[in-house]
Amino acid sequence: MEKLDEQADKGKGKSTSTSVPQVVNEAIQAGKKILELTGEDGKIYYFLKPTVLDMKRFIGTVTKGKTFQAVNDLLFEKAISPTKAELEAEFEDMPGRMVALNNELQSAIGMNESLSTKKL
Repeated sequence: MEKLDEQADKGKGKSTSTSVPQVVNEAIQAGKKILELTGEDGKIYYFLKPTVLDMKRFIGTVTKGKTFQAVNDLLFEKAISPTKAELEAEFEDMPGRMVALNNELQSAIGMNESLSTKKL
């Protein structure tokens, strides 16, 4: 997972790779923070970086016992490419990919970070 060309040099007009979908380039030029996730099969996914508000909503939904809805909402709200419809079709064939993408989005913002504890 990586940020694209340091977000096109912070939106200062430098373009990203020609293989990046136009919708992703447009989001970068608009100042959005984009995450590129690559699956083990080489498939590339582009998501908007989740915000604090996104994570508050995610945690609130999870604590109501609606984990599946929380994962769906986060992925589909943040998906740029593939689109929501394309992801839904893919998840029919590979439902575990939904969990993997969700975990990677959470890791990108520090939710799955391992910390060490030391008693003083």
